[in-house]
Amino acid sequence: MDALIVRERRDLSDGREVKGAAMRARLRTATEELIAEVGVAATSAAAIAQRCGVSRGAMLHHYPTRDELIIDTAAHFWQRQRETVAALAEDLSAGRTNVGTFVGRLYDEVFRANALVTMLDLMVSGRIDTRVGEAVNRILADLFHSYGDLGERAFAAEDLAPERIRTLVTLIVSTLRGLRIQDNIDRDETRVRAVLAMLGEAVEALLERDRRTPDVRRVRPARARSGVRT
Repeated sequence: MDALIVRERRDLSDGREVKGAAMRARLRTATEELIAEVGVAATSAAAIAQRCGVSRGAMLHHYPTRDELIIDTAAHFWQRQRETVAALAEDLSAGRTNVGTFVGRLYDEVFRANALVTMLDLMVSGRIDTRVGEAVNRILADLFHSYGDLGERAFAAEDLAPERIRTLVTLIVSTLRGLRIQDNIDRDETRVRAVLAMLGEAVEALLERDRRTPDVRRVRPARARSGVRT
């Protein structure tokens, strides 16, 4: 999946396939929208082509099968998510934002994306469609692993042990994912903001406690002694 993205960016950079890249982007957008609206099973190649306003033949020229289009859509979703989280992590690490703002922006810019509903549906459908399911599971595994890496960057200033940071990131991500599912079923913006504020306060409290707890600090090798022994 990463190879497709790298190739597409290379094609854009040297001026080749600009129109083709634009068409593939349109097809991926149509695929995301349809899966979010009607589910994977009802998202046929014909429906995607119709939503995109192109012939089915034109679509198949870029993606020979529906599965390839769905898998590439998931791969690009992963890449967008990672880039967004990386920017948020950099802001927190550099002190340009605080934990509460970081949590709120993470929810609004990542977890509230319609594509997240698409990915959740793809996860469920993967139990039936082995090829799509296996590909999506690999993409999600990479995504969740990157969350841990980006979390270490975001909270680097706290000087906590990597495993402690990854646990903290899991708490944040799991809560936001659950909140997104809940809000998709029963929308309540006041409740969403209250939960985000509470999560931010909880994370701040955990960090404050960890600052006073040697057991969760990063273990650093002892410095070599200098001087002449007598």
